[in-house]
Amino acid sequence: MTATISRFTTQRAPCGEMQDGERYLTEDQQGLITEELRYSCGCRSAKEEFHDGSVHRRQVHHKGRVLVDEELRGE
Repeated sequence: MTATISRFTTQRAPCGEMQDGERYLTEDQQGLITEELRYSCGCRSAKEEFHDGSVHRRQVHHKGRVLVDEELRGE
């Protein structure tokens, strides 16, 4: 499994504001990839790509409201 943490600058957060933050990326070498963005305002965005090609996306506003929570089926 590999994991990386990196900083990003000036990216649009789920709240609509331009924010800095951190990107967390993990990969298990068998096809599972998880990416989480944590914005300086407190918003979060996560995407998981599973072995079967399906994807789960979730975006949370910094006040706690879930804006997106969807699962897309792979082929």
